[in-house]
Amino acid sequence: MRSTRIVLVAVFALLVGVAAAAAAVALVGDDGQRAVDTAETGTSEPLSGPEVRFTGTDVTTGAVVGLGKLEGRPVVVTVWASWCPACLKQVDALRAFAASHEEAAFLAVDTQEDAEAAQDFLATNELSIPTIADEDGHIAAKLGVRELPTTLFLSSEHRVAMMWEGPAGVGRLKAGLAAARAG
Repeated sequence: MRSTRIVLVAVFALLVGVAAAAAAVALVGDDGQRAVDTAETGTSEPLSGPEVRFTGTDVTTGAVVGLGKLEGRPVVVTVWASWCPACLKQVDALRAFAASHEEAAFLAVDTQEDAEAAQDFLATNELSIPTIADEDGHIAAKLGVRELPTTLFLSSEHRVAMMWEGPAGVGRLKAGLAAARAG
């Protein structure tokens, strides 16, 4: 009798777990595709997501930076943190890509840590991208970030053209910038 009760409790716990996972997928969406693919829209029109707006203080210069000062240019926004091992994997590609694509603006959001940690990360990795400290994670949440790093590619009107979760190599950065230019 006792072993039957244990089995029933275990089966019930398993069913509750499966139901919770199904509810999470229904509410948040699955992670079967990590980047928006414009080819799946069935049209030649580029995707154009919501307009993005935010500002903050650059951790290096102390100047107020934000998308409002970058009007008319596509923008690559990378959300990262110095404590994130995957973020370190993106550094070389991001540095090289930013240096070779002056037609685009680049902006980083260092989330869930203070400005000093962001300054150290930038200096250690020789990155000269304007970076806003997002100590409480408010900007990352507003952008819909679920994983670090996350890179958003914004059109010149600052609408999300593509979003990539996880480290983005040069190929993905090129594809994202192309999507931003298109729309």
